[in-house]
Amino acid sequence: MSLRPFSSLLGALSISSLSALVSACGGSIVPDDHPADVGAEDDTGVIRHHDATPDTTPPPPDTRVVHDTYVDPGCPDVPLPPPRRDCDPYAKPTGCPTGEACFPFVDYPTTPCEPEQYGTMCITAGTGKQGDPCEVAGCAEGFVCVVSGAGNVCGANCKPGELGTCPDGLVCDPIDVPGYGVCL
Repeated sequence: MSLRPFSSLLGALSISSLSALVSACGGSIVPDDHPADVGAEDDTGVIRHHDATPDTTPPPPDTRVVHDTYVDPGCPDVPLPPPRRDCDPYAKPTGCPTGEACFPFVDYPTTPCEPEQYGTMCITAGTGKQGDPCEVAGCAEGFVCVVSGAGNVCGANCKPGELGTCPDGLVCDPIDVPGYGVCL
């Protein structure tokens, strides 16, 4: 037995066979505004009634929770304090006493209108290197403690926007202290 292409099968069907197939499917073509169409199903299976009045029932009330929006406490416009720069974490030597290292820092406000203070200062150096937790031992010189998806970890200091300041595979991500970054 040989298989014939679909188009040759259609050619073999007679006109009466085609009309029998179409009528067997229950299909008819009637315009939407035709009176015979009243009470007929549309393509979605919904019965149409042309003389029915539209549903004027109001929608249910909106029950979503509306959260309060932020209200500015009305802080006075005062200039930010200048950054504190006790040392330079990129310099060799950094300018810190023996046993200390230069770290960028941010002191976040504790009251609504208090400005944040940031900069660099000398702090006792720890032993943490790239990826080490920094809560217990602190970070070594050239590293800074940052919050990451893995917790608080040490990352190498880097200069944001400068190529080659991080080891291969790491990217220099800016931190909250302007002009400083950490390799992650």
